[in-house]
Amino acid sequence: MRKRCKFCGRYFAPNSRTEETQKACKSDVCKTKRKREAQRRWSDNNPGYFKGRYDYVKEWRAKRKATSCSADKMIQDETRSSKSMKTYILLIPESKTGMIQDTIILRRLAGRTFVACG
Repeated sequence: MRKRCKFCGRYFAPNSRTEETQKACKSDVCKTKRKREAQRRWSDNNPGYFKGRYDYVKEWRAKRKATSCSADKMIQDETRSSKSMKTYILLIPESKTGMIQDTIILRRLAGRTFVACG
């Protein structure tokens, strides 16, 4: 069975599981158009769904933040800074490689100079 794409007009072979309802071919442009149309249709059928919800959500997040104990339960309001992470290169003498275990703690000596303690 071949169907005509609603968006680009080309013929395509629909997926056998959804051939009755599939309206678009598998090209990314048509998928994007289909998704956009579905979202618009949903918004038209559910007017006011998002209106007045932000105050409630903001209050809920504030309560949640106040009662939360651990960092993994915290809700993040701000986006993280766009600063890149720093990369440190640790040079270890070959004679000391057997001494290293799981954690290496760095202590700042001056400016950009660090030393591994222990």
